[in-house]
Amino acid sequence: MDDDDRPDPRTVSTDKKITAAALGLLREGGPQRVTIEAVSAASGVAKTSIYRRYANSLEMLEAALEHAVPTDTPEGAGAPASWEEGLAEALHFLFRDMGIGVAVSLLTDPVSETSRILREHLVRPRVERLRELLAVETAAGRLSPELDVDVVLDFVLGSAYSHVARYGSLGEDWPRRVHRTLTGVLAAHRP
Repeated sequence: MDDDDRPDPRTVSTDKKITAAALGLLREGGPQRVTIEAVSAASGVAKTSIYRRYANSLEMLEAALEHAVPTDTPEGAGAPASWEEGLAEALHFLFRDMGIGVAVSLLTDPVSETSRILREHLVRPRVERLRELLAVETAAGRLSPELDVDVVLDFVLGSAYSHVARYGSLGEDWPRRVHRTLTGVLAAHRP
């Protein structure tokens, strides 16, 4: 690679600042907080520099999510060894990394372009990982082959938000309790 093909280090640094600020604001207050003005203030990058890269806040948010959020196994980590581990990883992401503001946005305005972007980059990759891990549980005979995986995922993720609403947190043993309950109840109803 010659010098003309390398990205300008200042551009890379500016992009990283924008991405970090956008994701921080997303975690803290949800997508409505991710504005050009707020990202400029949080990152120290001039609004004009941000507008040179992105036409609007939504475009900036999507770019930040594309560059910062892995859609598969996090770097340096192996695939979850079990469904319970995968659930713990997904819940950690949904509650700590993504923040409640994203969930609120998805629930209050589910058909918006913002919600589409959040589902595509944040929710679907994690749900697909859980779906794959449930398929492993089913193939191993621990869950019924008649299992409606989408309903199980809705029960699990919905119950996680309900539990947080009732008690303030999930607790470290929640994924284990969910796994034990699912394998006990759903395996018992096999045809």
